[in-house]
Amino acid sequence: MGEVIEAIYEDGVFKPLSRIKPPKSKKVEILIIAELEKDIDNVFGILKGDINIKKLRKEMDRHVPG
Repeated sequence: MGEVIEAIYEDGVFKPLSRIKPPKSKKVEILIIAELEKDIDNVFGILKGDINIKKLRKEMDRHVPG
């Protein structure tokens, strides 16, 4: 199971906004939500307010096998 970790990107490095315990010697995937929001707005043109990122991620996880 995955988890959502907020981070900022500075000087070529993703920096978590809180302390994390990443798995040792394991590959991780990073999903850039800011770009996802922009893409959803461009495709559907329906965004009027803020997106609940946690709810969106939960829904995405529910519909994606694996």
